[in-house]
Amino acid sequence: MKTLNSKRPHPPATALPNRTRWLVLFTTLSLCLAACAGDESEPAASPSTEAATTEAPTAQTPTTQAPDAIEPDPSPDVVDSPAILTAYLGVLDLPAIGIGLLAAVSDCEQQPLDEGMPVVLSHRVDGATLEPSDFVVTTVGGAAMTPTCATLEPATEDDELQTVLLTGPLGSSDDPPAEVAVIGELLAIDGTVLTGIATDTINTFETGPRLVLARLDPAGAQCASLGSSHEIQMTWEGGVTGPRGAEPGAAELARLSLIDIDGGSHPLLGFDDLGDGDNYLVACIPPDVEPTMIKARQDTVYDPTNNPNPPTAAEVVTRRLNGNTDE
Repeated sequence: MKTLNSKRPHPPATALPNRTRWLVLFTTLSLCLAACAGDESEPAASPSTEAATTEAPTAQTPTTQAPDAIEPDPSPDVVDSPAILTAYLGVLDLPAIGIGLLAAVSDCEQQPLDEGMPVVLSHRVDGATLEPSDFVVTTVGGAAMTPTCATLEPATEDDELQTVLLTGPLGSSDDPPAEVAVIGELLAIDGTVLTGIATDTINTFETGPRLVLARLDPAGAQCASLGSSHEIQMTWEGGVTGPRGAEPGAAELARLSLIDIDGGSHPLLGFDDLGDGDNYLVACIPPDVEPTMIKARQDTVYDPTNNPNPPTAAEVVTRRLNGNTDE
């Protein structure tokens, strides 16, 4: 049986605790890259040490119109047809100063000028079948690149597992990645064969991370404590936080809006599942609201190199994982 990262040519890097890895990367890597580029923006915000639930702004009255004219991307068939939903080039030509930080996240040794690319799949991945050689990245110039690392870190909770982080020499600024395909014997948790799925669209940090999926779940304990009966799990193209690696809080919550079946816009009550810096955010929805869409204004969240999202939206769907409705 294949094992996760079993073909990587280097030994695992010394790993930070799982729930702190992405916060370290977000804060430090964004600062060092900004410094290299001569960024004169305001100093970084310190990551929050508060509990992983953030209360909503005071105003709770629904409005009749959404705050931004944001249309969601067409909803992919995430149940029956295996697919790569999105690939996001988050790091290009990794500077030497960021090697240890990316290594801590990927749990693989990295080299200068490596790339980092989260790839969101339609199905939850069986990590025991995941190897770097399962993927091939083709550059604009036609070069076929094999990642040195493929990992499900840090999005490893049971209801996540759809995002594979690829790292290694995947291209360059002169010949960037253009396509990603699964060529190995990669399986989903339910046994679905993922071999052959591909995408010729790669979004980059230059445009910022977008929403990919929004799934409705019964409220967990944190959201229930705020009066929610349901919560929404948002999947982003890459890991997201507040600015400069800070935890999302009231300011970020206020830039999200929930659209109901009649087109009315509602604020969310709070966040849950913070503190891990992966590409998932969970938000608590108001009671008695039947959501159809969630919208994020520009500059709501930031990727590991501190690039903000564009205006983005996703249709809200009832949770279904690999063809089975969760009870």
